[in-house]
Amino acid sequence: MPRPARDEEAARALRPRVRPGKLTTIKDSKVGQLLALLDRSGVPEQLEELLAGRPGPPGVRPRTVLAGLLLASYFSGRATIAEAWRILHLRLEARARTWLGIPQDPPATARESIAASRRLYRGFNRITTVLDPARCDRRSRLAQSVADAYADAWDVPSGRRAAERLQHLANQLVLAPVRLAQARGYLRGWRGDVGVDATPIPVLARPDSERTQTASVEITAGWHYSAGSDEPIFGYSSSFVVAAHRRRPGESAGRPLAYPQMCVGLVLDTPSVHTGPNAVTALTQLTGLGLPPGTCAADRAYTGCAPESFQIPVRRLGYRLALDYKVENRGQQGSWQGALLIDGSMACPHMPVALARATQGAAMPRYVCRPRTCGRRSRSGCRTSSRPSKDQTPVAPSGSTARQPGRRRR
Repeated sequence: MPRPARDEEAARALRPRVRPGKLTTIKDSKVGQLLALLDRSGVPEQLEELLAGRPGPPGVRPRTVLAGLLLASYFSGRATIAEAWRILHLRLEARARTWLGIPQDPPATARESIAASRRLYRGFNRITTVLDPARCDRRSRLAQSVADAYADAWDVPSGRRAAERLQHLANQLVLAPVRLAQARGYLRGWRGDVGVDATPIPVLARPDSERTQTASVEITAGWHYSAGSDEPIFGYSSSFVVAAHRRRPGESAGRPLAYPQMCVGLVLDTPSVHTGPNAVTALTQLTGLGLPPGTCAADRAYTGCAPESFQIPVRRLGYRLALDYKVENRGQQGSWQGALLIDGSMACPHMPVALARATQGAAMPRYVCRPRTCGRRSRSGCRTSSRPSKDQTPVAPSGSTARQPGRRRR
């Protein structure tokens, strides 16, 4: 029995639209490279284990869904299911279709296109269902109270475990080229120095509206405040860990390196909520590869974190911290068991007073200490004191120095 005309028009509007004149064939070599990285990450196998035994039609396998999204992001810059469908069914060669389990002939009719796209959407929905602790309808804006209830589901222990599992799977995709570079010896000259920074990831959805009392369709998004900018960005914060290079004195800035300065960690989360723990999560997975820990450079967003959420666990991983402090927080910040705490690092208790206060109130990022100003050290060297000083409590920057999140809830 044929469908009514109204249903037929609605079905045609659902299928991905083919843009004539813009379809080019993707070579098998490029598809093979992306598939090799995807298989090395181990994410498809872990998703298959999570989906084992779940009811309902299986749809497309997770490996094919992720491969389509990777190809769509690489060739079009848009990681959407519609663009992944176009690439999988219209732009792949015969061998690549065999690798991914795609039919050799592209859909010939509208009904075949709709059926193929629904199988791909079904496979993607199965992945999001098993990873999302509180699925909601993101096709329309929800009432603020309803959206807050869904957002609260991410803060309970089960929701935090689901978020950590999702972050772990996403970071495994990022670490796949790092493992490949390590196996081929490209990171031999790298001493483990990294830079950590939270970068905004804007979303297309509009933020919460106080006038209509409706929430954004991105219920876990928030306002990201970047340093040096007065305009916040609505979206997510991505904690990037990048392989850094430590320049020696007199070394030029543009000198070519013996190793690639690549991204070695990424964690996506709500802005200003888990800034320190997200960086620790990425660094923990990086040290699990057996790479040496070096110096970890971070800006004031991480300086303002509580010590037990960033500084202490990062130092336990073996990293040395290079932090940025405000002008009023520089210089001597306290002491611990006789050792002086200066600019976030422990120093000798016999350091001259002028040298200990050299950075106090200084606004320049680099400092030059002259002998006539800072004094000279004795030839016998400094001797650490076993007696604690009068000031026993280090003055660490509090969390109030960092910007507060723009969204009340997660």
